[in-house]
Amino acid sequence: MTTRSSICLTAATLCLLSSCGSSTTQPDDTARLVVNGGDGQQGLPGQPLSQPLRVLVTKSGQPVGGVTIQWSVTAGGGAVNPTSSVTNQDGVASTIHTLGSALGTNRAEASSATASGRAVFTSEAVEEPVARAVLVAQVPIPPDYGIHDTHVRDGIAFVAAWNSGIWIYDVGGGSLGGSPSSPKLISKLVTPSNGVAGGPQVHNSWWFHNPANGQKRYLFVGQEGPATVGFNSSGDLHVVDVSNLAAPVAVASLRIGSAGVHNFWMDESRQVLFAAWYNGGVVAVDVSGTLTGDLSSRIIGQAFPGGVGNSFTWGVMLANGTLYAADMVNGFFAIDPVTMVPRHATPNVTSRFTSDLWVHGSVGYSGTWSSRGGNQGNVINIWTLGNDGVPTLAGDLVAGPVGTVSDLAVTPDGRVLVATTEGGDAGLRLFTRADPLAPVLADFHGVGQGLHTGEVAVINGRTYVFAARNPPSPALMIFDITEVGK
Repeated sequence: MTTRSSICLTAATLCLLSSCGSSTTQPDDTARLVVNGGDGQQGLPGQPLSQPLRVLVTKSGQPVGGVTIQWSVTAGGGAVNPTSSVTNQDGVASTIHTLGSALGTNRAEASSATASGRAVFTSEAVEEPVARAVLVAQVPIPPDYGIHDTHVRDGIAFVAAWNSGIWIYDVGGGSLGGSPSSPKLISKLVTPSNGVAGGPQVHNSWWFHNPANGQKRYLFVGQEGPATVGFNSSGDLHVVDVSNLAAPVAVASLRIGSAGVHNFWMDESRQVLFAAWYNGGVVAVDVSGTLTGDLSSRIIGQAFPGGVGNSFTWGVMLANGTLYAADMVNGFFAIDPVTMVPRHATPNVTSRFTSDLWVHGSVGYSGTWSSRGGNQGNVINIWTLGNDGVPTLAGDLVAGPVGTVSDLAVTPDGRVLVATTEGGDAGLRLFTRADPLAPVLADFHGVGQGLHTGEVAVINGRTYVFAARNPPSPALMIFDITEVGK
């Protein structure tokens, strides 16, 4: 899933109405213990679970090694081995949980005499395990809002950590030996605020492999400043040279009037970046060659799905020769990616605010956000796409008792529709697509704080979701969803 992150909505606050930031929380010197992987598994009675139970110990947001962890079984019987382990240099310790001999719920706990908190792991002993998403790692993010989105490409994860900047991790494609279950931090960079109220507010990113520059690599970074839905916004596009991932450098930027950038999509063959620019519509930018300074002269097109003065575009996606746009106040649109002319002009979703979008084959999906006219954003709209790409509403899927469907993606094999949700019964929802027009819920991983975004990536043959957990304890949550729906 490529980066198309979302408005800064938490379960309790609609941050976009003012600024998406929150006041910086001062770090403390208390070591804290949290679940890092292995929760929510199923297995056969009397057998070890497929994934180890893992905890992470941090202090002031940094991993702490050398901490002794005590493991115990608190329900269901069975055993853990070892019963005591020590965190490594990444702050991680683990054990193997063998389930009890009876069907039902099993629980194990981890604690430490030198770290606060207690990690609780719940699993189920079942006759025939159903393939589920497995949490394989959590990466804590400073609570200066926290994490907004993650872009993953070639085993490298770019975490948009708001005013803490871009954090770059090796999760399977770098030289540090990282993996989805053991991310390794490569570097960090705080992009300029450019005078935008609230600071850098790093919201999303996209890693572009520029063929004109050989090994030159650019990371496009979105800055989400204060905004009001449907009216105004702020925030710039920043360009970071990441040819050396260990030493990223900001080299260029783009501002478009009194509008703020939100989400990206790339046409690498044409070397064109498409950006959803809220009240600025959709902007096409020539990003060929060397990028430096002010990129205003590189704007090659601009589209307003709902018309000039009536657009507020959340996200874009290029698929099947058509550029699709999710406009919060007007719905789901098809745009010619060369001429930047919308292929239809009639609003098609006006009862709810539209959020994220995804297209796979001849079917499209769009989420809904917050509340509009008394209608909650708990619906996924399903679209059939004509030969010209123009969408026709084919049905609705209620995602659950939630407040917002904040991010959508379909796995590359087309098997699973992934949705992250906020408010109410929030968390990760996975729908199988045997019938793409009628997805069926196959798994749900509840996250009370809500998941703001979810990026799908295939790494070493396995499929993962890199999800952003909301404050008050923000984190990158990494789920292995390879077996779901099989």
